[in-house]
Amino acid sequence: MKYTSSNIDIDSGYYQGEPSLHFKFKGKFTETASRDSTRAWHQELDANPLTHYVFIWDCENMGGFEISARKLWYEYMNLHKHQIDRVVVISGSILIRNAARVMLEFFGTTCTVVKTREKFEELKEMAEL
Repeated sequence: MKYTSSNIDIDSGYYQGEPSLHFKFKGKFTETASRDSTRAWHQELDANPLTHYVFIWDCENMGGFEISARKLWYEYMNLHKHQIDRVVVISGSILIRNAARVMLEFFGTTCTVVKTREKFEELKEMAEL
């Protein structure tokens, strides 16, 4: 799948040998951006109901989020929690990292949180060894 907008890009691929969706957040994550992008990844997961995904949330360029955007994202995560194997969060912002941790803990989803893309790449490389 490929989805592109002014606030978020989504690309499918593989991470550590598992199917993944890579979300690249740009600027402030609004309710409109959440609604449109959630619809896209919801369709991908619905089309592949037996597939488990690794979600990669690249929040390095995220400038915050609207509470309503997060609420909508929660709703769809809840619909697909059985398909989300784990989430990797990339963010230099302690606020965004902590919000992601709380959200993922709420769903009982395993997560790895890193501060930079370089740390993410190191994790990826270590897993491939």
